[in-house]
Amino acid sequence: MNAASAELDRDEATGATGPRRASLAHWRRRSRRIHFLRRALPAAIAVLLVLLLGWVGVRAVLSALNAASGAAGSIHMSNARFHGRDGRDQSFVLFAREATRDGANLNKVDLVKPDLNLTNETGPQPRRVVGNHGLYFDDRKMLYMDGHVVFEDGAGNRFVSERAEINIQQNTVRGDTAVTGDGPMGHVDALSYSVDSKGDHVVFVGNVHTHLVNQQEQR
Repeated sequence: MNAASAELDRDEATGATGPRRASLAHWRRRSRRIHFLRRALPAAIAVLLVLLLGWVGVRAVLSALNAASGAAGSIHMSNARFHGRDGRDQSFVLFAREATRDGANLNKVDLVKPDLNLTNETGPQPRRVVGNHGLYFDDRKMLYMDGHVVFEDGAGNRFVSERAEINIQQNTVRGDTAVTGDGPMGHVDALSYSVDSKGDHVVFVGNVHTHLVNQQEQR
């Protein structure tokens, strides 16, 4: 006896009429569907959670591998020296006690005790910028220094600040922190400074105070 005959026998045994039989059949189908969903939904949620956790694990492994490959590809140098020419075809030399070239970005170099010497057309000595730490981008010829940054213009003037941005391509120096300077003309304090491409002009901005030799002046 097949399932349809069994269902028919049960309906006849219960005395179900045609409409009632159809209603019972609909209820049975709905009951089977609900029973299936009660088992299928938790299983589907479990599968989604496993996939999500697996993806998180894969991302973590990939990130670790990328970091490891970057660290493995980094190049460490002691007493490093970088030579080049600026946008006006003048030579420069960048020294560092230690230098580490980034494995993920070969144009990025982390420097310890950087010392930059720039050709100076207007003075017998090169312009020089030194600091405790530096970050050099070789492709853009940009150097960022911080930590007791000292700029010497080659004409006897010396300026001290905490940060400096040196655009070697344009041969300019800028600092956005307080600066103090001394030279043949006297002493100066300001909140920021910039030096043009020839080194002839140093511009001080913000709460500027000067003490000139042989005359005292405060403005």
